[in-house]
Amino acid sequence: MPKSSAAFKEVHDSASTSSVSRLRKKIRDLERLLKRASSSSGNGGSTKNSTALARREQERALRALKDELRTAERNMKEKKLDKRYHKVRFFERRKAARRVLQARKAIDALTDDDNVGDQKKNTAKEERLMAETELAYVALFPREWKYVSLYVDSGVEKARKGYAESETDKKRLDWWNDVERMVRSGEVDVESLMFWSGAKRRTDVRRIVKQPGEVGERIEDSEQLQHDDDDDDDEEEEEDEFFDKE
Repeated sequence: MPKSSAAFKEVHDSASTSSVSRLRKKIRDLERLLKRASSSSGNGGSTKNSTALARREQERALRALKDELRTAERNMKEKKLDKRYHKVRFFERRKAARRVLQARKAIDALTDDDNVGDQKKNTAKEERLMAETELAYVALFPREWKYVSLYVDSGVEKARKGYAESETDKKRLDWWNDVERMVRSGEVDVESLMFWSGAKRRTDVRRIVKQPGEVGERIEDSEQLQHDDDDDDDEEEEEDEFFDKE
């Protein structure tokens, strides 16, 4: 990362921390103010009414500050986890996207062969669905959670078989089951999760999960669906080296 980018990120992270600290201080000050007002409240007419009105306004402000603090703390946690797991998520998402492309190519090859039976074609379609589930698992993994790898320690095999012995396995399997259900039901727009050759198309997170009644259009342009073979070999070698280190 260039020094200027690193410096900007450091300032941005510092600003996020400062924002949380400032909100916490405001909440503490307002809580103390409400406590003092409650202990010193007296009796009598319009003064009592105006005091009650002011208190309601302060309580409303306190609730708003607490909501703002929860949002700020969640955002700060997501940024921290994004920074920690960025590299493994990048490699896993690229690996999953390539597995989707390979599964699609296998289906296309079987479709062109009249001698292939329906059972083999159905098996290939199920493999494509599993590959799409792998991609959705990585791309949609909640940002506020500690990332659970899919391709380290045979994670994908465990998830596919429903194996869960450790707490990590259980967390992986729970998320896998949720994502598989969404992929099978068509709720997830798989195309929006794909990496493409060259600039690698970015994802608009708001478009990942389809809205009710929305029909996703599959991009049929064969040039978009295929990586250059040489680039694939380089990327696979890079990923193999990365996962061997994990």
